[in-house]
Parts: sequence; C-alpha cells; structure tokens
Amino acid sequence: MLPAFGGAKPPFLLVLALYVALGIRQWERVESKSGNGRSHAWIWTAFAAGYMTEALSGLPCGCCIGFMLPACALAHAVSRAVADMSPAMLGMTTAMLFAPLQEGWLDAWGVTGGGSAFVRFFASALPAAVVGAVLFGILPRLERFAGLRGEVDP
Repeated sequence: MLPAFGGAKPPFLLVLALYVALGIRQWERVESKSGNGRSHAWIWTAFAAGYMTEALSGLPCGCCIGFMLPACALAHAVSRAVADMSPAMLGMTTAMLFAPLQEGWLDAWGVTGGGSAFVRFFASALPAAVVGAVLFGILPRLERFAGLRGEVDP
C-alpha cells in the first residue's frame, strides 16, 4: 500500500482498466469470436478493477464499479482517435484526466474520509501521471514477455 499524496493514492487499478479499454493490444485488429474485430474484455476488466478497488478500500458495493464502467466505455470509444500517441504519453494523459474525475466521484459518494476535495482533486493528477506513463510503457513489454502479443520489437 502506498501512502496518499494530498489525500489521493496512485490509481493502479484504474490505469490498468483504462489500458485494456483503450485496446492498445487490440490495435492490431485481433478478430474476436463475433467477427467484428472489437474485444469486449475491457468491460470485464473495468468491472473487476472496480470491484477490487471497492474491496481493497472498504468502499460500498457499486461505488467504484459505477465509475470504472463509464470511464472505460468513454476511453474505449475514443481509442481509435488516440491510436497514434506513444503508449507512455497516452497513459500519462489518460490517467491525469480520469484520476481527478474518480476523486470527484468518490467525494460525491461521500466515501473519501474527510480532507479537502479540492486538494485531492488536483493532487490526484501527479501520482496518476507517473503511474499512467510507467504502466502504459511497461504493460506492452510484459504482454510480449508473457506471450500474449505476437509481435517482436525490431
């Protein structure tokens, strides 16, 4: 468990769910069983990440799932438009956009545990930027190492 920075912790599970929702792995147009070329794994990943965030933080059921699903749906909808960005830059930008929104969502649910919502809203962007850049840069390499990706770096 990492210490909170300004009341906000680095959003590892959010970034992982956004990584899957953006479909960096699917940009090679891997055909799904339905034949439309779009994977629906991001839905299950968003649900699982939201559920794990709730369980690890002791939050009410539906609190984080209710944020992860729409956030990942939005990320999935714009995935083709941002396909030309480098993974690290995309991760940093995406995490910096969605982490403050998640802090606002948690504040609306009243589960933040006190402290200034204004400070948490802006303080959440810094650790999120680092986590997003690092994870989006590392996850494609980990997928290749684990054999989940077929391409090889030149």
